[in-house]
Amino acid sequence: MKTDPIVSPAQQTEWLRQEQAFDAERGAAGTEAPASYRLIARALREPLPVDLPADFATRVARRAETAALLDPRWERRGIAVLLGTLAVLAGAGLLLEGASWLADLQAALPSLPRILNGWTLLLLAGLAAAQLPVRRPLR
Repeated sequence: MKTDPIVSPAQQTEWLRQEQAFDAERGAAGTEAPASYRLIARALREPLPVDLPADFATRVARRAETAALLDPRWERRGIAVLLGTLAVLAGAGLLLEGASWLADLQAALPSLPRILNGWTLLLLAGLAAAQLPVRRPLR
């Protein structure tokens, strides 16, 4: 049943005709509706003529489960290739421009050698290693 407010008299008339058709199809006494409205009401009450297989729900559930269990190996390999390419390009850039860049950075930050001592680099390496994905065997 429609619960939105009726905006115009034409919409109210249309809504009343639809309701009368539904009542007439239910067998309510004293209700008359145009044949076209009764035909639509009758069609809406009947189930859709779809012949689904008996195990349709099982098939859909199996397909969804299979799709969820697929291991996106190509995506992981693509990310690894991209990260490797980034590391190679960063290394090449550091080799080509590293001396001037590091000298400029040390001039801008006089305390940089104390910050980048061995322990700080070890901490950063440990944090980076903790973010690497762990390969778990499939069950």
